[in-house]
Amino acid sequence: MVDDRGKIVNDGADGKKFPSRRKRGWGCAFYKSYGEALDRLQYLLSDDDILTDNYFRKEQLQTARQRFTGVRIGDEQAEQVLTEAETVHGHRFLYPLHVFGYNWLQSNADSAALLGTYIGEVLEDYQGRLAVNKVILVTHSMGGLVARHYSENMNGQENILGIVHGVMPDLGSPAAYRRMKTGERGITGIIIGDNAEKLMPVLAQSPGPLQLLPGTAYGPGWLRVEGSGSRQSLPLNDPYQEIYLNKTDWLRLCEQDLLLDDTQTEWETYQDRIITDVQKFIEELNGKYHPQTWLFYGASANNPSDAFLTWKERPALRPALRQALQLVPVMGYPEPSSPTYRYDAGKTFELISAGTPGDGTVPVTSIRTTSPHIRGVLATNIDHEGAFAVTPVDRSRSVYSDLSDALMFTVRSVIKIVQQVPAP
Repeated sequence: MVDDRGKIVNDGADGKKFPSRRKRGWGCAFYKSYGEALDRLQYLLSDDDILTDNYFRKEQLQTARQRFTGVRIGDEQAEQVLTEAETVHGHRFLYPLHVFGYNWLQSNADSAALLGTYIGEVLEDYQGRLAVNKVILVTHSMGGLVARHYSENMNGQENILGIVHGVMPDLGSPAAYRRMKTGERGITGIIIGDNAEKLMPVLAQSPGPLQLLPGTAYGPGWLRVEGSGSRQSLPLNDPYQEIYLNKTDWLRLCEQDLLLDDTQTEWETYQDRIITDVQKFIEELNGKYHPQTWLFYGASANNPSDAFLTWKERPALRPALRQALQLVPVMGYPEPSSPTYRYDAGKTFELISAGTPGDGTVPVTSIRTTSPHIRGVLATNIDHEGAFAVTPVDRSRSVYSDLSDALMFTVRSVIKIVQQVPAP
């Protein structure tokens, strides 16, 4: 069950045009990440009243979609830009915005099944009033995997007109490995676990987060070991056998002694989960997209991300200094109990992030931008959690000072997708 009692911006703003925002599921979205974005997105797709009011005033105003016509964001392809005819056609329809919330710890396949049920209920609610018996999906992060699995692996495509993906970890992200080995960073880490001892037992039994791991398509060598006189890069071919199901090497994903209760039984359950839920989900989804797919992603060096990770050997510590390390860092390194450290054969290794461009969670290398089904792509400077933030990260570099390029791209993509629907 997902709690739908969350805060909602302007619950009655849509009047009698649509059911209330709470009835449309807005309360199940995390307010800090989505509250204002949902309100702005609904407004940008519902400001048709401006056109009616223009008949009664001298100064003609424009809807958001009219303002976006002919405007290019950055160096994207020209065919992604809205034409005047497309904008006019887009004004022929209404766009009630519904929200589907799900438990991110459960398998994305299970969430996809629930999404299918929810879509069926929404379409039933509007029966007899639809221009087309389909929905347009707008996804964030893992939600993109949920939507694609429903669309491409569960015959859901017949119910979907198109999908707009935001910061989707398409090929997986090494950040999922880092999270398992060292815990989460920042404020999120305080909530869900800031070291392996706290977080690994939870993630090891949670298919959803494990399905964010890099799949075979991510490629080899994203996990590196740099020691004195030796270097190693994994995986060579198979990340599942070499890293995720590895039971003995110190750099393995899951450490059996950190699991709960009967650790042997838990390990066997974890192995089955990797093979049955994780590998199957990742590999069966690889390369599959809805025929009308539009996506944006973060590509800024200001949001350092984990294109690869390196276990780097650190100098051995003199015995006399070991106790002092608990209070005073030596050589600028954290104390040995730091969650980023591991030990092997008398050597100390620290896990180092690559700091490559991305959104802070999903690196650029996790994004596939070329496919016959991918119609439009935008690389922007957003961070992962705030991907749908209303305000631009850098006003001087955005098309509009009061609206992020990502939200503009989302609205424009919706209008592009709806061109498939005949005029009523």
